[in-house]
Amino acid sequence: MKRVLVTVLLILGVSFVYAQDKTAKDYKIEGADAYKAKDYQKGLTSFEQAINLYEAEGKIDTSLYYNAGICAIKVDNFEKAVSYFNKSSELDYKVCNSELYKANALMKLENYGEMEKVATAGIAKCPKDKSKFNDLLFQYYLKSGLDIFNGAAKMQAEVTPLATSDPEKYKEEMVKVKDEFKKSLPYLEKAKAIEPKDENVNKAINQANEIISTEIK
Repeated sequence: MKRVLVTVLLILGVSFVYAQDKTAKDYKIEGADAYKAKDYQKGLTSFEQAINLYEAEGKIDTSLYYNAGICAIKVDNFEKAVSYFNKSSELDYKVCNSELYKANALMKLENYGEMEKVATAGIAKCPKDKSKFNDLLFQYYLKSGLDIFNGAAKMQAEVTPLATSDPEKYKEEMVKVKDEFKKSLPYLEKAKAIEPKDENVNKAINQANEIISTEIK
């Protein structure tokens, strides 16, 4: 019995040693295989293990950061995606793709200010991807403008009954309503600059301007 136990322990020990003997290259291949199989979480884990082993040796494989970023975005880990695409850009690896993926991840994180910076810089740096960066900017400007516009429209609906019940209060509140509509215009105008023929943008701009220019009686 004792002998059997010792043999089992030896086998387990050997297995453990083999598990620990995986190299960074092994993990890189494992990650690539997982990605091909669409097992993105395993791919992310394997690429990260490869990165850690290489870094422990003072080495860098530039493709690993990019691949880890792709897997991270596939599993909705947008914070990690931003971090890895930052690194791949820093290492000058597939910079335009890295910046585009990073902008998408920032959009998902609703970090709009940073996304705007990345996308704007991306247009200058990667003119062939201008339309893709512009798509992100357009979404951001339209959403931001319409959020403010819809809030102003709600305010206007709430204020309208005061026109008959309390005219002075109505005038006072309508000044605030107009100010809100004005706040929507910078975003909507930026959206229009990207997509001049978009119906939603043009309709919102026209309505906002109409309300702003209407005399309060």
